[in-house]
Amino acid sequence: MILQPVLVPIPVMEGLSPPQRVQQQRDYARRALRHCAVLCAAPLDGWRQSPDGVPIPLKGFYWSISHKRRWAAAVIADHPVGIDIEYVHPRRGDLFIAVGDDDEWTLLGDRSWHSFFRLFTAKEATLKANGVGIGYLSACRLAEVTDDRHVVTKYKDRDWRIEHFEHDEHIAAVTCADAALAWNVVS
Repeated sequence: MILQPVLVPIPVMEGLSPPQRVQQQRDYARRALRHCAVLCAAPLDGWRQSPDGVPIPLKGFYWSISHKRRWAAAVIADHPVGIDIEYVHPRRGDLFIAVGDDDEWTLLGDRSWHSFFRLFTAKEATLKANGVGIGYLSACRLAEVTDDRHVVTKYKDRDWRIEHFEHDEHIAAVTCADAALAWNVVS
């Protein structure tokens, strides 16, 4: 199966309250998932989450969604999968320590915000593929940097190959095992 992660833009709508904005982002993540389902010949409806928010596989298809203020992302696979998208921008400097240790930053080559979000999205995608949340961030480790678009994380003694995609000041990461990827940006 070729993985076809989908990115969908989220329109800026003035006057939305914070809860309305989050709901809008979730709605667009579901649109990305539906678009991905069409590309993957997967069911269009019936995608459910557990009470903890973990995606429940549907008819042999695993799935993951993510959203930020301007973009939503989704992926469907025939194996456990995770996706994350983040807007690359400066944050609090102490977050570098929370996301990675010295060995991981050495593998990445620097402590730039680009590297920070590359590491964070890789770990978040890995955790999503395992059905756990950010509370397990420190248990997920960067094991290898293959090139500018690929890294390997390790979680629970298993290696997870990650592919990154950059678009419109955002970085997305998806767990991809040995699958080929075809990124789709919907306009």
